[in-house]
Parts: sequence; C-alpha cells; structure tokens
Amino acid sequence: MLELEKTVTLQILGRKFTFQTEPGEADAKQVAKRFEETVRKVQSQFDSKPSVNIDKETILILTGLNIASEKYKLEKKYQQLCDRMSEKSAVVLSELEKAMSSI
Repeated sequence: MLELEKTVTLQILGRKFTFQTEPGEADAKQVAKRFEETVRKVQSQFDSKPSVNIDKETILILTGLNIASEKYKLEKKYQQLCDRMSEKSAVVLSELEKAMSSI
C-alpha cells in the first residue's frame, strides 16, 4: 500500500509552521511537540528576566544550539558504548577461538 506524506503543523512563538514528513514517519508529531517544549523552555528562561529583551530569532537560535548540544552528547555516548561493545566482543571472540583450538 502506498503511504502518502504526512503533514505536521506546529506553532512556535505565535507562528504556525507546516512541514511534510517522510512516508511512514510516525514520530513526526512527537518530534514537533518536543521542539515546541524546548522553545518554551528557552523562552521561559528569559521571561523571568524582564530587563532582558530577547527577540524570537535569538530564542530559536538558542533552541537549535541546545538541541545540537544534546545531539552531540548523545552521539558521543553512543560511540563510547559502541567502542566498549567492540572491545568486549573482541575478548569474547578471542576466548571462543582459544576454546575451539583446544578441541
């Protein structure tokens, strides 16, 4: 069955944005919701400081930087886990080869 592209609309800082997702992208609304939550979190940090006047573009840039930082940390952690699994797999493989050679 042919899947049609899905359209997701989100509202950020008073503006509506509509975008199309890849066919089968079931998580698009959840991703949009998390983005909106992150924007609100960044904005709330400045709402409590009335003396600081920050524009919407800056809020979006800071949101993007926060997301990029989180992504970087997750990628780094993922790579460390892959490296650790590779090392452990090498040890297990070595032990199996020793056991097989003594049979």
